[in-house]
Amino acid sequence: MTRTLLVGIAVGLTIGIGEKLNKFLSIAGALTCSPIAFTFPALFHYKSCAETTKQKAIDISIVVISLVILVFCTALGIKSWGD
Repeated sequence: MTRTLLVGIAVGLTIGIGEKLNKFLSIAGALTCSPIAFTFPALFHYKSCAETTKQKAIDISIVVISLVILVFCTALGIKSWGD
């Protein structure tokens, strides 16, 4: 019963969003994939393994660059929503 309800919600959402599904997925991807791919590994390395100043600087720079990528991709997705 629960699976049927979830499938029904997914189908209803897909029909409701229609042609804007790809734009929704681009925003969702920008908000979730960038941290998973870049931010979290660098933060984990910074907290657990980085010992030298050089290693810490590299980790922090990766985090900053990944946050810039996250904001940029999200902004592009939001901008394309109106098209």
